[in-house]
Order: sequence, then structure tokens, then C-alpha cells
Amino acid sequence: MKRKYFLRSSPLAYLAVPLVFAVLSLGVLALMVKTIAGPYLGLASWFMSNSAVSTQPQDLMAQASELMEHVKDGDSIPLSSITYPSEGDRYGHITISGTTVDAPVYYGDNSTILNQGVGTYKDSYGVGIPGEGKTILLAGHNNTFFNDLQSIKEGAVVTIETYYGVYTYTVKLSGVYDYRDTTSYDFTRTDENLIMYTCYPFDALGFTPERYFVYASYTSGPVLEQDQ
Repeated sequence: MKRKYFLRSSPLAYLAVPLVFAVLSLGVLALMVKTIAGPYLGLASWFMSNSAVSTQPQDLMAQASELMEHVKDGDSIPLSSITYPSEGDRYGHITISGTTVDAPVYYGDNSTILNQGVGTYKDSYGVGIPGEGKTILLAGHNNTFFNDLQSIKEGAVVTIETYYGVYTYTVKLSGVYDYRDTTSYDFTRTDENLIMYTCYPFDALGFTPERYFVYASYTSGPVLEQDQ
């Protein structure tokens, strides 16, 4: 009896057989890739998810009531005992006597932050946050949060309530400087001082080359002790 071969009896076999082998090969290859690369893909996924969480801005003022219950004016606080703010974190609130300035304070001063409140310059070793004994440089838009800096008078009290304590500063002087004028600030000072600035004139829209600066000296608030 003559045998009938599948390949000879059906022309579709010439298509079906390679297709079957291809599917089987892909299945084996996928299994190998999953076995070998699986742990690395899992690690990458974990790293990316944790990185996203760690860079998410925080509202540190939510911790204020708990911390401030135990902190009094003149107290010293170990710097390591507080959560140092990261860019985008809300860590304080500012008000100025004799003005309508009343705004949240964020760490960093990019455009997103300045649309939400007052920003803190952070890109220099010589600047810091209240209590560090450094220059604190705060920026705000002239047509929103810092518009009423124009009403500030010498002797006005600036109050910055942070999540770890309340700080006050006394206004000493103010002035208008070109935005490129580096004499308008001094990051080499070793005493705590506050500088606030905004675009000038106060009714200007868009870019303006002038800045209105207000300078204030430290009056009260807990000291953040550097770790030894």
C-alpha cells in the first residue's frame, strides 16, 4: 500500500508546518526571556516606582502641630531630627505686618512653585531655611504673592511659620537692583538674615530687568543645630 504524505497531499502544509515551528520557537524564546530577564525587570520596576514616590512633593506643614508643641523660641533643634525639605515641598507660611502678604512657602523657586506661593532659593551652599544661620532668599511674583511688598516699611515684622518652629525677622531696608547685580545679596554671611525679592515695577507684566529687594534681620526662632 502506498503511503500518503501530508506535505504531498495538502499544499497548505507547506505553510502550516513552518508556522507551527515558528510559533513553538517564539514560545520557547519568550519563556527563556521571561526566566532570564524577569528579575531585572522586576528590580527596574521597583526602582522606578520608589523613585517616583520619593520625588513627590510633600506638605511638611502637616507635621507642624506635632513638632511645634515641643519647640519654644530660643530652643535648639538637631537638624537631623527634622525632615529637610526637598524641591516642591511646602514647609512654611509667611506674613508681613502692615501688608497683605500672606502666602505658603515652598522649597525651590521654579515657575511651578512660584505659581503656587513664595519660593526659596536653594542652589548655593550659602543659603538655607529658617534656623540654619544662613541667608534665606525668598522670591514671589510681583502681581500675586509678593505684590504688597510695595507697602512694607522699615521695622515691619516678617513671620515665617515652619513645620518645626515660628521665626520672626525685622525689616531693615529695601531697594531696587538690576537682576544681574550680584551686590544685591551676600551668600557668604555667617549670620541668619532674610532677603525677599520680586520683579519691579509692581504692575509690570512679563519680563522686567529690575528687582525689588527687602532685607530683614533675624529676631527670634529656634536654632537648627548642625550634626557634628
